Amino acid sequence: MGASRSDDVMHGSASRIAPLTATRTSIVVRAPLKRAFQQWARVEELSKFITPLRNVRRIDECQFSYSWHANGDEYQGVLQILLQIPGRRIAWRALSNALMSGVVAFERHSEQETEVTLKIRSVFDLPNLSVKLEEYLGNFKQLVENEHATK
Repeated sequence: MGASRSDDVMHGSASRIAPLTATRTSIVVRAPLKRAFQQWARVEELSKFITPLRNVRRIDECQFSYSWHANGDEYQGVLQILLQIPGRRIAWRALSNALMSGVVAFERHSEQETEVTLKIRSVFDLPNLSVKLEEYLGNFKQLVENEHATK
């Protein structure tokens, strides 16, 4: 897992600049690539493993409204899917603010194992962001592995 400081991004008024950080983390899940990709591509179900995310609703082909619950506060936003390459990657950005963009990539390790790599660019505190991404990927691993066991 690597992390780096990146360009500054304008956030809020023209006189206020929030630093943009980037982090990347990966996990190997015991699931075929197709199943892992399809689970993540069901955007309305992201809250099953990204716990602060709630009420994800499709607006159109590429946009989704959502609410984000963190530290007792609720934030509303719109997420846009920028790129979706079936079985390979999904890229998105938050339209309602400059808080986040990201990409998730899938790589087959074997017929029953897939590496999932999540890269995020955000104004959030890097150490906390890294911990949260590891938590969300761990939740994803449990979900995608347990989904198969119950079917």
